Amino acid sequence: MYPEFTRLSDAAGLEVVDPIETRRMTFATGRSVEPTPADPGRFTFPVDSACRIRTDRLSLRYAIPVDVRAPDGTHRESIDPPAASEFPAGEHLLELHGPIKVYVRVAGAVGVGTDADSLHFEFGERTAVEIGARSYHSSPAATVTVPDDPEAMMEAISAFSSSLKTTSPERAWPTLRGHPPRVERGDELIVPKGLESPETGVEIRLPPEYGHVYTVAPLAYYLGAEVVAGETARLTTESGASHHLGDDLSAMADETERLLKRTVLLDCVTRTEGYYPDDLHEREVLESRVDLDFAALYDAPFGERLAAYLAVPDDALDDVLPTWHRVTHVETDPGPEPVELLPYVVNDLSVVRVNAVGDDAWTPSETQRRTGEATGDFVRSVGVRSPELSQSGTEDGGNSARGVPGDGGYTPLPETDALEQAWIGDRTPIQGTKLLPAAFANETPAPTDGVVEITVVCNDEEMREEWETVSEIYADRDDVQVSATCEFGVTTDDLRDLLARESDMFHFIGHIDGRGFQCPDGVLDAEEIDETGATAVLLNGCRSHDQGIALVEAGANAAVVSLADLWNSGAIEVGETLARLFYHGFSIGHAMEIVREYTSLGNQYVVMGDPGMELAQCNNGIPFIYHLTEVSNRAGEWEAEFYTYPLRTHSIGTIVISYAEYIDKYYIASGKCNKRTINKEELEKTIPKWSAPLVLDGELTWGELLLDED
Repeated sequence: MYPEFTRLSDAAGLEVVDPIETRRMTFATGRSVEPTPADPGRFTFPVDSACRIRTDRLSLRYAIPVDVRAPDGTHRESIDPPAASEFPAGEHLLELHGPIKVYVRVAGAVGVGTDADSLHFEFGERTAVEIGARSYHSSPAATVTVPDDPEAMMEAISAFSSSLKTTSPERAWPTLRGHPPRVERGDELIVPKGLESPETGVEIRLPPEYGHVYTVAPLAYYLGAEVVAGETARLTTESGASHHLGDDLSAMADETERLLKRTVLLDCVTRTEGYYPDDLHEREVLESRVDLDFAALYDAPFGERLAAYLAVPDDALDDVLPTWHRVTHVETDPGPEPVELLPYVVNDLSVVRVNAVGDDAWTPSETQRRTGEATGDFVRSVGVRSPELSQSGTEDGGNSARGVPGDGGYTPLPETDALEQAWIGDRTPIQGTKLLPAAFANETPAPTDGVVEITVVCNDEEMREEWETVSEIYADRDDVQVSATCEFGVTTDDLRDLLARESDMFHFIGHIDGRGFQCPDGVLDAEEIDETGATAVLLNGCRSHDQGIALVEAGANAAVVSLADLWNSGAIEVGETLARLFYHGFSIGHAMEIVREYTSLGNQYVVMGDPGMELAQCNNGIPFIYHLTEVSNRAGEWEAEFYTYPLRTHSIGTIVISYAEYIDKYYIASGKCNKRTINKEELEKTIPKWSAPLVLDGELTWGELLLDED
């Protein structure tokens, strides 16, 4: 069972390690402790494993929220940094919202103190303390086989909601939405026993076409709806509610997206009547606009609650609907192939849209090419300075055509207000992530020792600056154990060995062309590699698209690749920025979107595979960026905006509160969560002392760099 508990060998304390997710929480104690097994059933809430120690205190070197409960789970108090509380002698269950879900059960008096940098529990004297932990890891528990038939796919989609752990408003919590079953294509429909959808009384009728089925899948999953064929798209409930979903696929996509966002928002508000009575910003806004009895809705039958949600006027919700974390686009007029990726898209609760896209091949930016030549910067390519991509999707310039997609070329994606985008189809998008089935084939990574393993290879002396900087960044966290292998001038044989070695990240800095990776003794083609042990790869060389795909096919979950030639200074900026964002726990998809917006060359990169992959844990639960803009007509004042970026373990439905003193409410965590004007004193308190990302007057920077300037 996981997680695991071990005593610290070099200090007094206990380490909780989730070896599947490569996450850890390290607790300092007053004296050395020796953990012994405890009963996981003692914690009311589900835990995977538990231990018992004797100590007079527990402390963490970072701050996280804590809920104090009675042993039966009854809520007593929420403690958000900075705060302190004392609880009299009795039985207490402490719920810690950290990188691993941890519960502490103790009998006696408890003091809880937390600030921006730490969390402390004081028990007064050495006493027995039970600690339970649960991994956030989730994977499909079964496989549905489906023939190439839209109506059969409707039955398969209906089985997705069998993984919901509840149909109450608590389902808005990501941890209570289990992973839908896998789907594989076959000759006949096979839905294993136990995958029945919950009895919600919700039915969605829609035309039996692939595009309609894919579009409705996330909503059907979240609502626990049965999907059946019909002439028009309509949602009905057994309580009599009926909602038209649009007359065509485009209108249905718009309405399905609005309905999903509406339901998640109102579930988040209604669930404040349950286990987590948090002071939620969105509830405060809605209570001033609509007459809803949230306490009654919390206990209402499913159909009645949904009917009440549908009756809320659109204008009451417009400015409080959460910014969605991801939109996944499916190519126009899709066939049956995307269905195998659908469980993973739905697990992330991504919006799905079937979109028409442009037919023009993409070419490198003329502006960037002139900029590179004007500065004398060199290109990270081999034997050619700046090849163009022809309209047929092949290269001109003397190199092999394998530096561009061989499956149809590149394609732009429609504009969206989501934090990131993904694509399912033959072409490669020029932004976001191209989802590849191979990236999701291995759902459960092999347990490790919980150490983040990183391999950095630089095969060109002129690129040493990036190699030196990222090597320092990757090894800079004292709360996460990192083992970084950094090598220079690696031969083809050694590079093959390094790619085969188990690692969390393989970061290549050097020349890549249509043939492969340039090494001192020749070129290594990733298509010659049968298997890689790297979970993610960052290929910071020119036109690394096909090499990245080959490594995903060989076993990687995700690859950051380039679509054209890269000028060295811009590539260094991208490599360093990605390393910093990975360091802070951003998913590979969100990190790439931030790099795309705030670096000079970021729009030349995309992700291949799984955009939800994370390199390092985020101790705050969810990564964030403060946007600070000086008010031009008022000296000493700034507009401060707080942006959050959901993770797979803390997906849409998670709530967050900033530790900035001027933010005193929780927000649904996705995109902008707060905006207000602050003064210089508040600004100084807002800028973190560690290397957190900040956007200052439209430029991406880092907390400690900004403080160093002052």
